Amino acid sequence: MSRWAFVTGAGGDIGGAIADLLAVRGWSVICADIAHDRAEARAAAIRAAGGVAEAVYVDVTDEASVAAAARAALALGDVRALVNNAGRAFAPTMATTDYASWRRDMALNLDGAFLCIRAFQDHLLAGGGAIVNMGSVNGIGMYGNPAYSAAKAGLLHLTRCLAVEFGPHQVRVNAVAPGTVRTQAWNERLAVNPNVFDEVTAYYPLGRVATPAHVAAAVAFLLSEDAAHITGVVLPVDGGISAGIPQLSAAITQGH
Repeated sequence: MSRWAFVTGAGGDIGGAIADLLAVRGWSVICADIAHDRAEARAAAIRAAGGVAEAVYVDVTDEASVAAAARAALALGDVRALVNNAGRAFAPTMATTDYASWRRDMALNLDGAFLCIRAFQDHLLAGGGAIVNMGSVNGIGMYGNPAYSAAKAGLLHLTRCLAVEFGPHQVRVNAVAPGTVRTQAWNERLAVNPNVFDEVTAYYPLGRVATPAHVAAAVAFLLSEDAAHITGVVLPVDGGISAGIPQLSAAITQGH
């Protein structure tokens, strides 16, 4: 029997890379997205490459939509992996954060993962499996977007809580925490400042930002048998920025 992975936000750059790689690794993939045409396109591309994939519509901020998507997914096959990838940041600073934008950040980046976990948990707990939540370095430290950061911090702690609660049922729960990832989400900022990536990468110990493929590789690892004894982990995919900033170290040591 084939094993299925349910990936939210699969129509986007990171979600698409995750779906592609899981298909290559032998998973049948359910590409779930609020932009159903993009989910369909991703599933079609996977099938064209020889993989198995189907697309479903989901609005992860709507409980009824998530429940319907989960029913459709479980009707397709045995879902043993859930990747809560859908997310984005809204208000950039606290000064620009009103309650409506706060709720948008919470709904998409924390509540959506909760709803998806609730929708699949009975099936996973009955037969084992793995969940990977898409966190962020913003959930670890201060890198702007305070509401988004608070939501991601909540998601990372939820990951640990569920790893403990679900562990006796052989369900592993982990998270990845990307730093800057070069996706289309940066296009607007690039249009304003073509040098934005040069400015950003200066703060990363590795001197570069991630690609969607880097994040996908971490997700695929955490879903694999190679990670069979790993649960409750937050894996940064951040070029070292959560470990420290080179300029700060240099300023403190002054070359000594």
